[in-house]
Amino acid sequence: MLKPLQFFQTLTQRITNSVSEDAPAIDIWEYAEPAGEEPDPLKRNVLQWRRIISSVRDPLETFPDQPVDVIGFVHRMPFDSPEQFTIARQIIRCCLADTVPLGLSVYSPKASQYETNSWLRIQGRFSIESIKGNPALVVTPTKIKLIRTPKKLYINGVF
Repeated sequence: MLKPLQFFQTLTQRITNSVSEDAPAIDIWEYAEPAGEEPDPLKRNVLQWRRIISSVRDPLETFPDQPVDVIGFVHRMPFDSPEQFTIARQIIRCCLADTVPLGLSVYSPKASQYETNSWLRIQGRFSIESIKGNPALVVTPTKIKLIRTPKKLYINGVF
């Protein structure tokens, strides 16, 4: 397996034709997990959850108490409270050059313990919390585990 830096260096060399034609091509999908439909809520990744959540009229009525088991990196927004962060993944829309972070809001009294960009597995349930005075759908963890960076860093948003 190529390390992330090796991967990008090799990709750059291939794009700029600075590698001989005999070098093997890189299959970027080797680094991305699929995001097709997943009926089992405990097997859905953040992109699958986001698609399902955005497909219903009122997520605040539909998803509370739904179980969640996702992995991703800790992403913080400037306006996040100490009790919240986003569990995110980079989504490939067309190619590696256009990846975008996408995630689910996590609300926990222990949120500030986790460093930005650290990788976590979060198990819990959706609930409704007041964020800046507005009701919001969030993941309320029952278990948070620090994990190693996964081999499949990305999610295939192309299908």
